[in-house]
Parts: sequence; structure tokens; C-alpha cells
Amino acid sequence: MNGFAYRLKRGEEWAAEVVKIIEQRGWKTVPLGAENVAPEVHHLLSMMKNPDPTARFLRYMPDGFAVREESEEAFFFDAKSGPTIEKDAYLAYQAFAGSDRRVFVFVRHLGNTYCVPVNDLRFQDSREVVRRYPRPLPVDEDGWIAPRLLPRDEYLRWKSRNPQASGTPFRYFDLGAMSRYKMGRRTS
Repeated sequence: MNGFAYRLKRGEEWAAEVVKIIEQRGWKTVPLGAENVAPEVHHLLSMMKNPDPTARFLRYMPDGFAVREESEEAFFFDAKSGPTIEKDAYLAYQAFAGSDRRVFVFVRHLGNTYCVPVNDLRFQDSREVVRRYPRPLPVDEDGWIAPRLLPRDEYLRWKSRNPQASGTPFRYFDLGAMSRYKMGRRTS
């Protein structure tokens, strides 16, 4: 299984676990996202190198939404099976949240689970992160690690060493700054 296929499988497994977590708390869930409702379209969207805003929005829809009839509440959710998020995904979730909609990102990393409102996501300083790399990657003007900003030959070498990576801008979550959203812990 190649790197991307492994990453996709791991993400699908975590998304299924997130659905169970939500449903065990009395919510009904409905899948969203092209990967859930039209896998062939999701594949097309995933292969686009420079999608227009609509295609980008469709590619990065949250994994689903949850509804609770008794309280007349609902929220969108997405599952992240590692410590990073792509810039386009974050921007799409921000757009979904708008001014009055709830979007939660469930992050699993090193055996810990976090359920974080999208507006409360915190990130590590990307310039500090890339300084620790053997070969530092560029950081875009918004603070996202952006491998595709490398000169073409360097990018292709990087991509051959990191076949599981999409190459799109990304950031590392600052899980320490989001510890109050760690599941299984009581906070005040």
C-alpha cells in the first residue's frame, strides 16, 4: 500500500471511530464530503493540482454532521488522524462555520483524542517547525508550510522522499495549546 493509500485508509478508519464517539453520546450522524457520498468524484477532486474555489470547497467538506432531536442542535464534524491539517481544509471549515454554525475537528495523535471547535484550533509556529527539518521547507505568507514553493527540482526530490504527502500547504496543530479539548478529561 503506497503512502497516500495508507493515509487515506487511516483517515477513513478514524472517521468511522469519530462517528461512533458522536453516536454514543446520543447524536445521529449523516455523512458529508465527496469521499463519503461520491468516491469517484472525490478521487477527481483529490487529483486536481490547482482547483477553482468551488472544487476546493467540495474537496474539503467536513466528514459529516450530527443532529440531536431533543435539543434541536446540530454541528458539522471532521476527523484528522494525525497532527496536521491542510490549509484548504482549514479554510473550508472556517467557511462552513461562518458566524453562527458549529464545526468540530476531532484530532487523534499519539493515542489522544481532541474535539476542538474550528475557531479554537491552534497551530505551532511553522517557521520554528521547519527549522527542525534536515532540509527546511518554505513557509507561505500566511504561515503555512508550503512544499510546492520549493524550486521544481527540489520539490520533486522532496515528493519522492515523502510520497504520502500531498504537497499542499499545511500546519501542525499545537495540541498543548488545545489540551482543554482533550477527550476523557474533565475541565472547568
